[in-house]
Amino acid sequence: MCSYMKAELQYLDKLQLAERLGLPSKRGVEELMRKRKIPYLTLGHRTVRFFWPAVERALARLEIKSVGQT
Repeated sequence: MCSYMKAELQYLDKLQLAERLGLPSKRGVEELMRKRKIPYLTLGHRTVRFFWPAVERALARLEIKSVGQT
């Protein structure tokens, strides 16, 4: 597989990202975008793409780690 094709596979549309995150629809992705919780690229008027590694890093920063339960 060519290197440009491999990189291309990491860019997802809203529906693909919703599926990967286990969300029932792309509305959940749109909500994350609206709240500026995940990074995205706008390509033209309606086209939006997500770079999966960047989304993973953004979501990892939002993770709440539990502290010593009693």
